[in-house]
Amino acid sequence: MPNMADFRAIAADTLEKVEGYTASGDWKPWKTSKGMEIVYKDSSDFKGKVYKTMYELDASPERILDLIWDLEKHQKWETALRGGMENVEEIDENLKVIRSISAPLLKGLVSARDFIDLLGYKRYLDKKLILLYWRGVEHSKYKVHVKGCVRGSTYPSAIYLYSVDGNPNKTRGVNIFQLEGHLFPKSLTEKFMPNLQFDWYEDLTKAL
Repeated sequence: MPNMADFRAIAADTLEKVEGYTASGDWKPWKTSKGMEIVYKDSSDFKGKVYKTMYELDASPERILDLIWDLEKHQKWETALRGGMENVEEIDENLKVIRSISAPLLKGLVSARDFIDLLGYKRYLDKKLILLYWRGVEHSKYKVHVKGCVRGSTYPSAIYLYSVDGNPNKTRGVNIFQLEGHLFPKSLTEKFMPNLQFDWYEDLTKAL
């Protein structure tokens, strides 16, 4: 199982990968709705899609960071994580391992998923940017899968929160999102996953 040095190395690699996705081209349009635009492309990390979403929020990046980083607050607003969130291990002040549990879907036809992720954030003052990033990891506390949950796999993902010039209470956001929820058939996954981003945006907007 990874130790603290390993987790820091994983964090650095995750940052490099999400920055590569953000700078890359060849994105294909998927859908624009509810104030959010979603594009996608093939992932270089697994046999699936990576999605990029773009939006604006009426709050500062610091306020949004607080609502996401503080898991007690986070689990109150994100409906996809009705199963709860847990701080598993703190690595540094701005890096920790967390567990997130989704609720069953489609009247129980889709069982709950749990995710063990390394979550971190970094400030770039010169870019007026706060960058949250995460990816799935293994942890000794959850070596055995929890009964009633299917273990999902998160691949390098991020939330870019840019302060809007002239309006400190407005944020321009860009998300990089990719995970394997082990839904079958594969077409269900590719239909379901992007919709999670619309739900996330709507939930966060209500919480602000």
